[in-house]
Amino acid sequence: MTENMTKDNVAEELETKENQVETEHNPLVINMPIRKPLSLDGKEIKMLNLDFSNMTGTDILSIDSEMRLDGHPGGFDHIYNQDALLKIASRATGVLPDDLKRLHGADFLEMVFQVRNFFVRW
Repeated sequence: MTENMTKDNVAEELETKENQVETEHNPLVINMPIRKPLSLDGKEIKMLNLDFSNMTGTDILSIDSEMRLDGHPGGFDHIYNQDALLKIASRATGVLPDDLKRLHGADFLEMVFQVRNFFVRW
């Protein structure tokens, strides 16, 4: 410890580093690289950030209702329903479902697999 550092400064610095580590390795966020970038609003998207930090049961029930209104009588009927997973991905990324559908097929499947696996592992 240098002369200029007090115990409070050291504790503060350690807390800052811990917060940075938590942010970098947040288990509620999946940073998914896109192999074939997507162009949205003139920007090239190379990474999807699937942030499930604030996802609630209300969100899931809302997706179920949306799906029923869209003509899917089963709604969100199982964790392998790709339409439901797409809507969850949309909420987690803030990207509209129609834009996510424009992903390359392999990137799209990786995205829905990541969403499904997040909830299966939970």
